[in-house]
Amino acid sequence: MKLSEARAGVPLEVRNRELEFSYYPMRRTNRRWGLHSMLYAAEPWGVISGSVTAGARTAQDAAAAKSFVRQAHEYFQAAGRASTIETRPLLYYYCFLNLAKAVAIGRGRPNLVGKLTHGIADVGGTPHTVAAARVQLQRSGPRVPTVVDELHHALEGRSVASGEYPIRDVLAQSVVAHRMWREATHPLRRERFMPIDRIRFFTSDDARAVWTRVEIRREALESRGRTLLKTVASAGLSSDFRAVRDAAAPTSVHVIEEQLPHSYTGRSADVVMDAIATLRPNLWQTVTSAPPYRRFYLYMSEAGEARLPQWLSVYAVFFWLGSLTRYQPVELLEALEGPYGPFFREFLETQPTQLLYMLASEAKRQDVSRAAVV
Repeated sequence: MKLSEARAGVPLEVRNRELEFSYYPMRRTNRRWGLHSMLYAAEPWGVISGSVTAGARTAQDAAAAKSFVRQAHEYFQAAGRASTIETRPLLYYYCFLNLAKAVAIGRGRPNLVGKLTHGIADVGGTPHTVAAARVQLQRSGPRVPTVVDELHHALEGRSVASGEYPIRDVLAQSVVAHRMWREATHPLRRERFMPIDRIRFFTSDDARAVWTRVEIRREALESRGRTLLKTVASAGLSSDFRAVRDAAAPTSVHVIEEQLPHSYTGRSADVVMDAIATLRPNLWQTVTSAPPYRRFYLYMSEAGEARLPQWLSVYAVFFWLGSLTRYQPVELLEALEGPYGPFFREFLETQPTQLLYMLASEAKRQDVSRAAVV
């Protein structure tokens, strides 16, 4: 299939240099959008505490949010000190349960102090195995909110997609230890995560608009046995993006371009966050301690698979493993020693810190990373 030509434009520059992609490259001041910076924190708990306190609606909510952060910190530290691996999932789940409440409060969500439910539960009557287990996500009720739904409102701007989700699908959506997941399911299965080489903002003075372009290395597609057009479709990009031919791009990359630019009347910086909002639901990230401090990926779903936001898929795994800790410890030990054992062990080792920094960034509405110690 012959590709269309890329839209005419130039890389977007702010303060005389090309604007780098992140979830929070801009911040809103009293008058307009300005350039944001990366925040480096050896440990992000202070950042989270200050952010949720500043964003709370009332003094009571602020005090509760700070308490939730302190509780989360204690659970996180206890999990790290745990001498047996089977105790760690439940401690991490309670950590992120409290952190979820704090972040939602900091984003202005009400009714998170008092009676509420978790919003996630095991589906009764199903076996406690990766192949058969399911979790159920629940929306807030008229009188009793759910933690999952309130955090989903805070971060995604809408209610959670309630329903049942197979654990086998949720595990597949973990970018951490993804190759270990593949080894556990089928060594010849194609990888579902596609590393992105670069995401760039483009603009046109004539059209007075901003859009994004995603660059993927050709060798990355070839090594995974994927074609460009099928990658666009399975990554969930078809409705908003298209594969294009860009003569100015390096020959080593494919280019995927946003179809509808974001028009502006004042400055191009005014619509940068709108462009990010279009692309972001289809991105996964890992936090690194070296430049550029974030690596971004596309996730290629299988037919019929229900996708969750990255943070929610991780949260759901902690819940499920923690539920096994409480109610089915034998099944948990079997899972840790079975084919999925390497995946679960790597997940418990690396994913807590990853999710912690992601939620710190959401609480602060600024990219928070841990810089390499020199």
